[in-house]
Formats: sequence, C-alpha cells, structure tokens
Amino acid sequence: MNYLIGKQKIYESAFYPYGDGIITLPHRIRAYIDSSSDEFSHLTIENKLCDLGFAVTRGINLYTEIKKDISEHAKDVQYRSYEDNIKSSLFSYIDYLRETETLLTETLLEQKDIDLMQLVDLLVEEILLRYNEYPDVNSNEYTIIFRSIPLDYTAIITRFNIKSSEEKQSCHNYLLTAQESISKAVMNKDYVLYLNRWKELLPKLSGYDLYFADDLVFPGDEEYVYAYNEKQKDNPTRQLVLCVPPEPWSGNILNSKLVILSLNPGYVEHLNKNLANMFKPQMAEEIMEDKRKVLSMEGTKFDYYEPTRILGDYYWRKKILPLGTAVYGEQEKENIFNHVSLCQYFAYTSLVSPAIKNLFPSQKFTKMVLLYLATSAKEVKFLVMRHEAQWKTLMGEGLWNYLYDNNRLLVSKNYANQSLTEKNIGIENYRIIVEHLRNN
Repeated sequence: MNYLIGKQKIYESAFYPYGDGIITLPHRIRAYIDSSSDEFSHLTIENKLCDLGFAVTRGINLYTEIKKDISEHAKDVQYRSYEDNIKSSLFSYIDYLRETETLLTETLLEQKDIDLMQLVDLLVEEILLRYNEYPDVNSNEYTIIFRSIPLDYTAIITRFNIKSSEEKQSCHNYLLTAQESISKAVMNKDYVLYLNRWKELLPKLSGYDLYFADDLVFPGDEEYVYAYNEKQKDNPTRQLVLCVPPEPWSGNILNSKLVILSLNPGYVEHLNKNLANMFKPQMAEEIMEDKRKVLSMEGTKFDYYEPTRILGDYYWRKKILPLGTAVYGEQEKENIFNHVSLCQYFAYTSLVSPAIKNLFPSQKFTKMVLLYLATSAKEVKFLVMRHEAQWKTLMGEGLWNYLYDNNRLLVSKNYANQSLTEKNIGIENYRIIVEHLRNN
C-alpha cells in the first residue's frame, strides 16, 4: 500500500484538554486555516492534516469552528479578506491530499464564489477516505498514516470532453466533490469497526430493565442531543427519547446486499416502555443481546429475535416479507432477512420525526460506514425509503452521485409507506432489487 503521509505521532490528551469528553484541536483554529499567521507556519502540512484527521473522525464540526473564528475577526479591518484566505488554505490541503500537479484553484480559475461549507465538507471527505490511525494500547499515543489516492485532473477534464460552458461547469462541479477519490478508495472494514464509538455504550446494556435510568448517547453527541432537546422543550413530541437503546442500524450492516435508508426509530410508549418492562428475563435478555449486536455492528440477521419483533410490532417484518416471497419464493421467504439491513439517518428514537439542522457526530460516523460500503463492498445497493434530501446532505454530493451513477442508489417512489412492494417503491426499482438479490 502506498502512503501519502506515513507514521506521524499524536497524543489523544492534546485533543481533550478539559477532561469533559469534548474534542478540540490542539492549536487555535487559526493555526490550520490562516496562512498569514505565525501559528500556521510553525506546523507542517502533515502535522495539520493529522490533527484534522483525528478530530473529524471523532465528529468535530470543522465548519462551525471556522465560522466562529471568522465572526470573531469580522470587525477587524485587517481581516477583510479572511474568508478568501481560509479558502486558499483549504484548497492547499485538498491539492496536497489529491497529489495533483495542477492546483485546483488554477483548474477552477473561472469559478467564483465557491461556498465555504462546500469546501470544508470536501476537505473532510478527502481526509476520511485516506486517514488511518493505530493506537498504542499502553499510552495515549497514536500512529497516523494517510493512504495515497492520487488524482489526475488532466485525465478528468479530458474525460468530460469539455466543448461548452455547460460541460465545463459540470466538470468543475465534479472536481468540487470527492467522487473521484471515492471511486479509487478502498477502505478497511476493521478500521470502521475500530472507529465505532457506539460500542462504548455496551457496558450499560445489561440486566432486564429495557427502559434505562441513564441516557444512552453516542460519545460526542452529548452537547448536540441535550441542546436539541432543550430547544424542543415546548414541543415534547419532537424530543429525543434517550432512555431506550438507539438504533443506528439493524441487521448485518457491513455484510448485506441491500441497505434500506430510513429516518429514525419511532417511539410508541405502550411498546417501548410499558410492554418492554413486562418481558420475562429470558426474553428481555434476547432483546438486550440484539441491541448489543446492533451497537457493536455484529448483527447477523435482520429481525432475528422474536421478542425484538414483538417490541417493534412486527413493523419491518410486515414491510420486508413480500419482497422475500418475490425473490426466494413462499417457502424460502425468510431468507430475505439474511441479506437486508436497515440504516437510520438518525439513531435516536422519538414520537415525531426530529427536526435537526447540523449533523451530529454519530451521523458523521454513519457517513463513514456508508463510505466503507461504497468503496469496499461494491455489491451492496441502497434504497432510500424516506427523506431523500436529508440523506443527500448526510452523504454529501460526491458519495450520493457516485452511488447513483453506478446504479447502486435507488429512491423509493412513495415516502408515506415503507413497504418493499412494487407499487410502493416503483416498478423499475422493484425489478432492480429483485434481480440484484437473486443474482448476488
């Protein structure tokens, strides 16, 4: 394997100086974005990318940090061109990661008013596709490497066969996504499992009480979750219910043929609270075992445990079984549950679908999982059952377009119903899915 950056050392304690579990960069944000500052020049580009990689894989909101810094300097006349300076720094990172001979800013010479958020999102995605870390179990030291994924701008431009301003714009738009890097990346399954911080909740999932006294929150989500619930205190149906196990996915998300992309787990009090507390110990333990497998990403079969089916009112069983009959026949229809998994846009349960604006760290990990599936499990197809726009935001334009262009991303015809039937998801989508499951 070729490396762009190999074996750089960093220390975890530098990112958590306050001991409160909230991650920060080891240096002021100016050291990473302000090329005119002394702090920026004192760090090598390798140092800065390693710091950024460690932070973004743990959910730091780089765009928010940058915007905060811009706001703090907005009234200073010396910083009139600060945002343009920041964009130049971001471009330099992207060019370095892509190992290009021609600079992106030169290629996009006629492109004006490039959105800062788009540029930050692009940098983060290019980092995620290359970044890897290896912890020292005896210390808080980490070894960082970046895989090499070089891009050839000349070849890309030639491929677009630019003859008009419209085609040139399409090429520019393509270069401003990570789609080319995604097409060349190969991500490691073990690394995704390593980055899974949902497993840190496993010690809490014990006993027979299925309605927990403690909140069950992805490490790093805390400030986002509690701030959101505080904003929704006058609208409690939209508040997140944190005393039941979150479900970012169900089934074997890392080894399935079809991933259903839904919104978030629903909460029904007479099921999730009242009925949950009536289960006998053995049934309660089966549910708990199911939840542990979900969060550790070790699920083997969708809808496997009968108590889990009861608790979910057989919802997904009724939605998926007709597809099982169509693919495998009436006698073998249960086989469908070996090959289908469910991925939620938002892992936390609520009475009414939550209205969130900024992605939580847990959702950024979901994107990491999707990047792995896109780059290293190429037989998987994805079916968006709800909220196409939100899934497109989570994935980013590069990943969304890559999957769509490769016929791996389908969007259901109807959003009101999640039944996997021809009428509901559309005739062509249904045909593609049936043939895909039969032939893989």
